Amino acid sequence: MSSPAWQIKGAGPVGLACALFLIRRGVPSSTIALDPLPMAGQPIPAGLAARVLAVSHGSCQLLGRIATLPAAGRIARVEVSMSGHLGRTRIVADELGVPALGQVMRYGALLDALRQAAAQHHWASGPDDPEDAGRIELTIHAEGDAGEDARVREFDQSALLGEVAAPQARSEHLNTAFERFGDKGPLALLPLPQSRRWAMVWCDQADACEARRALEPAHLAAELQKRAGDMLGPLEICGPLALAPLARRARRKIATPDAVWIGNAAQSLHPVAGQGLNLGLRDAFELADYLARDVTQGADDLERPNHRGAGRVPDALQAFERRRRTDRSLTIGLTDLMAESFTWPLIRPVQSGVLGALDMLSALRAPLARQLMFGRR
Repeated sequence: MSSPAWQIKGAGPVGLACALFLIRRGVPSSTIALDPLPMAGQPIPAGLAARVLAVSHGSCQLLGRIATLPAAGRIARVEVSMSGHLGRTRIVADELGVPALGQVMRYGALLDALRQAAAQHHWASGPDDPEDAGRIELTIHAEGDAGEDARVREFDQSALLGEVAAPQARSEHLNTAFERFGDKGPLALLPLPQSRRWAMVWCDQADACEARRALEPAHLAAELQKRAGDMLGPLEICGPLALAPLARRARRKIATPDAVWIGNAAQSLHPVAGQGLNLGLRDAFELADYLARDVTQGADDLERPNHRGAGRVPDALQAFERRRRTDRSLTIGLTDLMAESFTWPLIRPVQSGVLGALDMLSALRAPLARQLMFGRR
């Protein structure tokens, strides 16, 4: 086997998607080392496997090119509202001409699907000694840590994560996601693959989240009912709860001549609007596009020991970084704004009016919806 030219560090959804996007664009798998090498059926820690991912319609389109998507909850409508105010808006898939705004998948199911797709290819083994390590021409970081180069924004919020059953929910709400902004943070309820079951992402000040986590399930359900209202009928807390502190971390520079950072290794976002994975998948797709378009001269060239395509890697990475700047900036700025601005008491009445205006004017609502579904293209 020839020495690997490129190495992808991190075998989560973004790293595997990047590898599969590269293959789809004609890069031979024998020139790509995966670290660690994934194995289909490899156990995933239960807490991580159960983690819920909001995958936008645009991301589903990208993933559908490289893997068979797992069972998911369909988001046909999103209802956005504010606690204590009347203004609300609804984003509906049918009005935008798409089959769904997104899908809600479990991390373990998506990772298994990507592992199965990766198992169909013969990857280069990772370098085992310093001499082989020196032959790596490009390292793609997808490990999930933005590192010391990251700009950090603290939100003074944590997220309480769990699952909720709503056995009396009306049929028209079964494919609806709810985002309700409180004065200390947003609450999201996302439809799961199981009928009448939603994932809960409740963001609030850390001490409030800790206190709620310690409540008996019935008491927590009552607290949730106060915040969520009666839109789904009586609520029941299902299964264990988890707590995650929230901060935004974004690298200042995502490319050097021989390394590039994508996904959570480039930026980790506040969970409001569920944009983190979707931004990372766009990173992976566009990186594969630039490397394949600007570097490869065909599979035969890449497999030659001294192929000349690698000399163009720095140019491709520079172009990739420029291309990603707008999408990264808009998505990071939008999620930062949504995470914090709804907690500013003086402007909450204005925001309520804006939500009402969005609900009445599809011309205003559609651009926001398309940004959340597809990012900046």
